[in-house]
Amino acid sequence: MILDPLRAFGRSFLRRSRVLRFTVKRAVGLTDRPTLVVYPGRVADGRLRILGRVLEDEGVFDAPHSNSTLRNLWLTFKRYETDEIGGALVRYEGPAGAGEVVSDAEGYFSLDLDAAHLRDDDAPWTPLRFQLETARGYDFQPVEAEARARVVSSHARFGVISDIDDTIIHTGAFKMLRHWRIVTANSAEARTAFPGVSEFYRALCDGAAGPQTNPVFYVSSSPWNLSDIFERFMALKNIPAGPMLLRSLSSDALGWLLRRHRDHKDAAIDQLLAEYPSLCFVLIGDSGQKDATVYAGVVERHPGRILAVHIHDVRPTGTGGGEVERELRRIEAAGVPTTLGRTLGAAAAHAEAAGLVAGGTHAAVLAEIADEANKPERFGPFPVIVQP
Repeated sequence: MILDPLRAFGRSFLRRSRVLRFTVKRAVGLTDRPTLVVYPGRVADGRLRILGRVLEDEGVFDAPHSNSTLRNLWLTFKRYETDEIGGALVRYEGPAGAGEVVSDAEGYFSLDLDAAHLRDDDAPWTPLRFQLETARGYDFQPVEAEARARVVSSHARFGVISDIDDTIIHTGAFKMLRHWRIVTANSAEARTAFPGVSEFYRALCDGAAGPQTNPVFYVSSSPWNLSDIFERFMALKNIPAGPMLLRSLSSDALGWLLRRHRDHKDAAIDQLLAEYPSLCFVLIGDSGQKDATVYAGVVERHPGRILAVHIHDVRPTGTGGGEVERELRRIEAAGVPTTLGRTLGAAAAHAEAAGLVAGGTHAAVLAEIADEANKPERFGPFPVIVQP
C-alpha cells in the first residue's frame, strides 16, 4: 500500500516533533499542568476495557461556551494540537480491581481487566476512579478523574451502533469547508441535534431493566479530541450515553485528513460484535461518510446479527439515486430491512412495527420533529421534513 510508508513517516514525524516541542517548552517555562482524560469504557465477555489519556491542560476541555468565531478557531486549534504526556503514572481503583498503568508516547493508557464477577443485572454503569501521580518533567499535585464503564444487562434484547457526525449531531462533516463554523465550534451548546434523535434513541435503549437496558455504542471517525464535546452534547440533548470508539489522530492522522472512514469503522464494529456475541444490533448512520457501504460489509460478514440499518440522508436535494441506494439494496438483498430519510421518522415506524420499541414511539418521534420544524435555519441547507 502506497499510503503505509506515508503513515509510518507521519507517525515518526509526530513523535520527533513532540519531543522537540516539549524540550523547547520546558526550556522556556511554557509547559502547562497535566490533566487526565478518561473515556467511557465497557464491560464485555467478562472483561472491563477502558481508555484514557494524559495531556497538558491548555484550558480547552473546561472552556465556557463562546459565540466568538476567532476564539472558537483558537480553541479548536488547541484541541487538535494536543501536548501529550508519555511515561505518566496513573493509579486506578474500582469494582474490577486496583493497580497502576503508564501512559504511552501519545499519552494514551488502557486497561483490560477481569470483570467476570461483575453482575450484569446491577446498575448499567460501573464506576472507576483514576489518579495521575507522576509525570516526568512536571511538578504538580495529583490529579483525579472519575470514569465509568457500561455493563450490559442480561435483559438486553439488542444493541445499537450509531455514527455521530451528521447522524445525531449536525456538523456538516461531508461539506467541511461549507460548514466550518459548525465544525470548529468548541462547545456542546454550539452543536445541534437532528430532530427526533433523542426520542428515538431513548426508545431503542428502553427495555425490561429500565431506560438503559439495550446498550448504544458510538462508532465514529471523529478523533478522541472531541470526545468531551460529544459526551456533554448527549447529556444536554437527553440522548442516551454509551461507550465511544473514536479515532486516534496520533496513529492515523493521514487517514483522518484523507477522510478514510471505512477501515476504522469496520474494525470497531467487528470488535463490538465479537465482544457481545449474544446480541444482535441496529445500525444507524448517515449518507455522507460511506456508512451505507460500511454497514453493507458488516451485514455480509456477520449474517443474522443485524436487525436493521437506518441511514440519515444529509445529501443536498436532488442528489439521491447513487451509491447509498445501491448499498441499501445490497443490504436488503441479505434480508436486512433498511430506511433512508431526512429524519428518523421512517426508522421509528419500522422499529415500532418490528417490536423493537414501544408503541407510540413513531408518533413521539414525529412530534419531536414537528417541534423543530419552525427552526430550519439551525440545520443549514437541510429542511426539517416530517415523515409519516
